[in-house]
Amino acid sequence: MAVALTFRRSTLRTLGCLCILFWLASYSCAAQPLRQSGVPAVFDLDRDRKPLISLDGLWRFHPGDDPNWADSGYDDSAWPLLRSDKPWADQGYKAMSGYGWYRFAVQLPIQSSSPSEPLALLLPPILTSYEVYLDGQRAGSVGSMPPHTTPHASFEFHQFPFPASSSPTPRTHHVAIRVWHSPIWAGYIGGGPSRGDSLLGNAELIQTELIHRRVSREVIFVDNYVYAIAGLLVGLTILGLFFFRPKEHEYLWCAVLVLSLAIDAGFQIGYNIYGFLPVPIFDLLDGALIAANLVAALCFFSIVLKARRGLFWGVTLALAIISPLDVILYWPGWLSVPASAALQLICLLPSSLWLLVVLVRAAYQRDLDARLLLVPTGLYIGFGFVFNLAILLSQAGWIVMPDVLLNPLPLPPFTMHWIIVFDLIFLASMLAFLIRRFTQARQGEERFASQLEAARQVQQVLLPEEIAQVPGFDVECIYEPADVVGGDFFQILRATDGGLMVVVGDVAGKGLPAALMVSILVGAIRGEAAHTSDPGALLASLNEQMFGQSHGKFTTCLCLHLTAAGEVTAACAGHLSPYCDGIELHSEPALPLGIIRNARYRVSAFTLSPGQRLTIVSDGVLEAQSREGELLGFDRTRAMSTLPAAEIAARAKAFGQNDDITVVTIAYQGTATELPELASQAQVL
Repeated sequence: MAVALTFRRSTLRTLGCLCILFWLASYSCAAQPLRQSGVPAVFDLDRDRKPLISLDGLWRFHPGDDPNWADSGYDDSAWPLLRSDKPWADQGYKAMSGYGWYRFAVQLPIQSSSPSEPLALLLPPILTSYEVYLDGQRAGSVGSMPPHTTPHASFEFHQFPFPASSSPTPRTHHVAIRVWHSPIWAGYIGGGPSRGDSLLGNAELIQTELIHRRVSREVIFVDNYVYAIAGLLVGLTILGLFFFRPKEHEYLWCAVLVLSLAIDAGFQIGYNIYGFLPVPIFDLLDGALIAANLVAALCFFSIVLKARRGLFWGVTLALAIISPLDVILYWPGWLSVPASAALQLICLLPSSLWLLVVLVRAAYQRDLDARLLLVPTGLYIGFGFVFNLAILLSQAGWIVMPDVLLNPLPLPPFTMHWIIVFDLIFLASMLAFLIRRFTQARQGEERFASQLEAARQVQQVLLPEEIAQVPGFDVECIYEPADVVGGDFFQILRATDGGLMVVVGDVAGKGLPAALMVSILVGAIRGEAAHTSDPGALLASLNEQMFGQSHGKFTTCLCLHLTAAGEVTAACAGHLSPYCDGIELHSEPALPLGIIRNARYRVSAFTLSPGQRLTIVSDGVLEAQSREGELLGFDRTRAMSTLPAAEIAARAKAFGQNDDITVVTIAYQGTATELPELASQAQVL
């Protein structure tokens, strides 16, 4: 047994050693190719690098135009030398327009027997348009040349393929650039290269550099991207608020104000990065958006601050509206670009001054909205005006553009232009204003809702849902207000002679004002019914009380007195006539209550037979309107008048309720012996 155990242990040790040896052998085999090479990794800076050289330096230059200047054999040694990273206006050719030629030579190194790598030429923005010639052959162009020219300035880098060479000796290539500078820009922007960074080298590297230049330019305008997106979202949100509250025009003008800035930021991106618009078109659109922005600001602040729109405000508004037309006066050559821009600023100056003066005055008068918006609006309007004025003066040569206006605010990894900073501050202040405005509106709605609820409770007391019955008459009343409270009213009262007084009316309008007028009328009706059962006298008394208190609104009313014998007297003040078993009864016409003083209301009389039914409706039944715009009308109302009050109201409401609906039906039961306990249950409402 011990021998067997010893054998097993020795066998396991042997197997373990074999596994370790196998693993070491496999590792050695895997690493063997690296050790066998015996050659370290070596990178040759001269042999392995790809060719890429800077062309910044001195180029030959000559004003004018001659096709022979594109020839590679042309002798340009007498031409003056200009720096290739500055416009020709900064080097002795101020305000020069038209043609100018640049020439320089490029020497390519000795090529091996293998095919040479493709080369490309990278040129910076050159104003206004240009053509490139390589060894006398046209290699490409940017923009349009006379006679078909548009004042379109490209601010992008462009690459041009260079002819390949397989020569075993160094070879010199000649590059000629034919530039045409528009006379529109020559007065304040020089022609030729606007900056340096010209390159020649491996086409793949040139393509990479071109992408890098474009991305770098996009990064410069990332703040415009930010504002365009933020302004668009905020502006559309405010526009949505206007659609929900179309009567509050400040939301509309606020949306136009914000959206115009956001759209303008988008145009700035498209023009400065992608160059998809000719300069005059861009100037017109930019001027139109600036004008829309200031027009919206004038309207917005005049509403918010309750500023008077006088003659100066109207002139200011008109100047802002026509300001885009001033921008395009340089198109036909009527004005220079600086003069055209100056005229635009003159048209916009009154708007800026009016806004600042109104804001300062309202802030001094402790207007919280003005205090919230004063500083952001001042920065937004003031900096924009100062910036454009400084550009204009610098273009005219009167001042040097201050670096503080040109250098953006560094916010690594990006930068932000000062005008966008102030635009974002202004946008934030507008958001704060809207939040405050919405909070105030919400608080006002809550207060109004509580007032409506209080009015509804009062109206429930004045117009109870359950009507106590008077012996001899079966009365049913239905009231369906179009809102929380309404302007319809009715009263079922016991007359002084033991009969029944029925008063139904409609106050013009809806909501709380109509409900308050109803409460006044109900109190007056109850007071007058305690002294008289004459419908004409009751309406005359109500008219006198209403005159001078209706504030231009009128009240229709129908008053009926029914005796136990079925005799009915009625007086009408502009209300709908009653129906008796589906037949419209005649009532003497008269004006509604509260229109003229000392009005008299004639009384009409008729008699009911036992079993007959009177039906009285308000105009909310007739004016019920379907989705197609069809009214319920007189014919349908007359046909429904024989139905119970609840069913008439339900049908009118289902048809399409637009106004308060009131239906009162009175079924005459005839005279009968009344039980004492029944008489004791009669209530006066």
